[in-house]
Amino acid sequence: MAFSIGYYISTFYKGKFEIFLSLLISFLSYLIIAFILAYVPPHVILTPVIVITLMIIATIYFAKKENFSIDKKIKISISDIFFRSILTISIFLIITSLPKYVPSNIAGIFSSFPTVLLPLMLIIHFRHSRFQARTIIKNTPYGLSSVVIYSLVVYFAYAKIGIVFGTIIAFFCSVLYVIIQGKILKYFKLIK
Repeated sequence: MAFSIGYYISTFYKGKFEIFLSLLISFLSYLIIAFILAYVPPHVILTPVIVITLMIIATIYFAKKENFSIDKKIKISISDIFFRSILTISIFLIITSLPKYVPSNIAGIFSSFPTVLLPLMLIIHFRHSRFQARTIIKNTPYGLSSVVIYSLVVYFAYAKIGIVFGTIIAFFCSVLYVIIQGKILKYFKLIK
């Protein structure tokens, strides 16, 4: 979430180094929050409640922001697909390798790094504009809270009912959560 908010804030700068600045600010935002949280003892119930509350607040805030559609369609070539694949794989390998080089109490912060979101943001920002990158970011918190629900259910279910049924129940609960969250937020007119 910190990464997304940092990237969103950085998209208001328009200039020669806007993509580099977006990367720098988003990565620093992520690291600052991650380092702070690395020293906060987690609680099995309280931590997910706080995280989900923050995501709901972000969802409500971003719901009022404008969606920017892609005006011109860009034909994707084989070289584009190759470049995107190399970019995504490189980012994934770099981020997953970093824990080897940092202290063990900090290494876990990279497990929640948005390794899929970052290449997507870079591709959209580079190929289209910062406005389309904002649209992706503004819609991220809405579904991200389902990952917290999924993880929480997995934590409790795997030991009791096993991996297969625990995964199925966790998936069901996370989808159900998104549906209920959407209905409640729409009912109170907090999102459109």
